[in-house]
Amino acid sequence: MTVHDLTGTDSAPGLSAIDMCALVYDRESWGAYFRDLGGQAPAYLRAFGRHLATVFGTDFAVYRRHLDAGDLDTAVDVLVSRRPAHLDVAAHLRAMDEEGIAYQVLMGSSARLPDGTGVNARVAAFAARAPDRMQAWAGLNLSDPHAALEELERCHALGMRGATVIAFRDGVEAEDQRFDAVFGAAERLGMPVWLHTGHHLCTSRPNELSHPRIIDVIAGRHPGLKIVAGHGGWPWMPEMISVAQRHPNVFVEFSTHRPSLMARPGSGWEPLLLYGRGTLRRKVMFGTATWVHSVSARTLIQEVADLGLGPAVTHDWLRGNAARLLGLDAGRSTTPDTAARTPTG
Repeated sequence: MTVHDLTGTDSAPGLSAIDMCALVYDRESWGAYFRDLGGQAPAYLRAFGRHLATVFGTDFAVYRRHLDAGDLDTAVDVLVSRRPAHLDVAAHLRAMDEEGIAYQVLMGSSARLPDGTGVNARVAAFAARAPDRMQAWAGLNLSDPHAALEELERCHALGMRGATVIAFRDGVEAEDQRFDAVFGAAERLGMPVWLHTGHHLCTSRPNELSHPRIIDVIAGRHPGLKIVAGHGGWPWMPEMISVAQRHPNVFVEFSTHRPSLMARPGSGWEPLLLYGRGTLRRKVMFGTATWVHSVSARTLIQEVADLGLGPAVTHDWLRGNAARLLGLDAGRSTTPDTAARTPTG
C-alpha cells in the first residue's frame, strides 16, 4: 500500500495522513501572508519567530533585529528570502510522499500581492496541477461582508472547494447576521468552511472572537454547512466537544498543537482524547499548519499514533474522517473492522 491510498489502513512505518491545514505558497505569497498577519497580529511573528526561522532556513538574529526595529517589511523579506519564487509541483509531491502526507487541503489567503492580484488565485492554480493529491480552500476576510461574498464566489469559479475564516484577524464576530450571506453561499455551493477556533495572539482583540460558541450559532443557522473548527478550540475543550456533538456537520481539526503535548496531564486536551474515541470518533482530523512546527509532518503523524488511541481511531483521526468530509472515500468504508470494538465516550 502506498501513501497515495487515501482510504486504506496501515501501521508504522507506513503511517500516512490527510493534512487539513496546509499552507503552500511561493515567495511573494508568503510575503503577502506574513505582512497581512503581522499588520493585524504582530505577536505571531515574535512568538513563532524561532520556529519560522528554522522552517524557512532564515537567520533568526537578522530577522528579529528588523522586527524589533519596527521594520515589518524588511523582516518579512528576510524571513521568506529562501522560499522559491515559483513552486515546483513535482518536488512538492515528492516532499508529501517523504513526509507521509497522502492528500492536502491548501489554505488560501485574502492577502493581496504586489501586482494587486490575490494569493487565493495562485493557490487555486497550484492545487489544480495535482487534483488527486491537493485541493484549495479560499481565504476570506469578513471585515467587508460584500467583498467576502464576491471572493467566495470568484474562488468557487476557480475550482476552490472550501473556505477559511480567521475572525480575530478580521476583527469581527463571525456569528453576526451580517455574514449570513457568506455562510449561506458556502452552504449552497457545498464548500466547507474552516473557522479559526480557540486561543489567538491578537491582544488588541478579544480572545472570545474564536470561541466555539460562534460555531454553535453559525451551524444552527446553516445546518447543511460543513464547518471545521480549525486548531481545535483549545482552551475551551468541553465547549468544543459540546458544539461538535450537537451539530452533525461540525468537525474538529487540531493543527498548530503538538499531539505529544496534548497527551500530557493538565494539557486541557483530555476531553478530546476521551470523546474522540467515542462520540467524536468520526469528527477529529489531522492538520499541520505547516510553518508553526519546527518538526516534520511525519513526526506529528507518529505522535498521533503514539497517543494510544488504537489502530481504528488513529486511522480515523489521521485520514478516514478527512477522506469522508472531502469526498475522497469514493463510497468505500474507511473504517477498520475493529471499529465495532471501539468504546463509546
